[in-house]
Amino acid sequence: MIRVFVVAILMVLSPLAQAERVFDESEKVVEIFQSQNFDANVAKAEEGDVRSQYLVGAAYLYGLEVQEVEVDHEKGLHWLKAAARQGAAEAFDELAIAYRDGIGVKKDASKYEAYLAESAERGMSSARLEIMNLYRYGDPELGVEKNEEKYLRWVMNNAEAGYTSSMITLSLRYREGRGVEKDLDKDFEWITRAVVLDAPFSHRDAAEHFKNGWGTEQDLVRAYMLYDLASPGSSNDRDEVAERMTEEEVAEAIARSWQWQLERNSFAPSSNGNRYRPDVSDLEPLSLTPESDQ
Repeated sequence: MIRVFVVAILMVLSPLAQAERVFDESEKVVEIFQSQNFDANVAKAEEGDVRSQYLVGAAYLYGLEVQEVEVDHEKGLHWLKAAARQGAAEAFDELAIAYRDGIGVKKDASKYEAYLAESAERGMSSARLEIMNLYRYGDPELGVEKNEEKYLRWVMNNAEAGYTSSMITLSLRYREGRGVEKDLDKDFEWITRAVVLDAPFSHRDAAEHFKNGWGTEQDLVRAYMLYDLASPGSSNDRDEVAERMTEEEVAEAIARSWQWQLERNSFAPSSNGNRYRPDVSDLEPLSLTPESDQ
């Protein structure tokens, strides 16, 4: 039904307003939908209020028992298209669902893809993920085939938009040269961007880059620190790196690990014990790009 998180790309409705979300991420859209004053929203929708157009359209499309609104697909699609003409990402998303599932219309793969892409480009998180996976796996029931080029385009799009899982995927693609030209510099750039956002599973991968010098200078202090942040699963890798380091380097790596955790108020299992309580107040901030450190 109504999606709480959303996004957007191309479409047939004219002319489109500036890309936008009608509801921000902090709003509980389902609750707003269910508790709406439907009659008041109909009046506002007729005056051109885009939020009301979306809420009224969704109410007609699915029905709203608490407001005694019966399903009327024609009216639902009318108001959702009106909201879409004003650039509402959520409206594009609902229209995509309608053509995907055949709600008030015949299932139509091309319209589903177009509405979904429009929603994704306009900021709907759920649509961004759905369209990426649509091209990754295809949908035999709808007749949509896998499309590596489109899949990778959405991986890049989502990575640029800040989705860390796509950053990690893109890093691996550049490392292996799958679908893109092999480029260890870009591989390193994307994995470090994911680490800065504390993405799950990114720390160990970044540690491998510093240990092996992939796309950057070899740096065992940073490698140890990142393995440490990824512990306990990477404790053996961390210990192996430690055998190639001096005691002073290990101490610095531990301090850097602790500094990282304090800055983010996010603590790794390795931080238990007094060894992980060094005074780091005088440590300069650490960059994951050694050349930029002062």
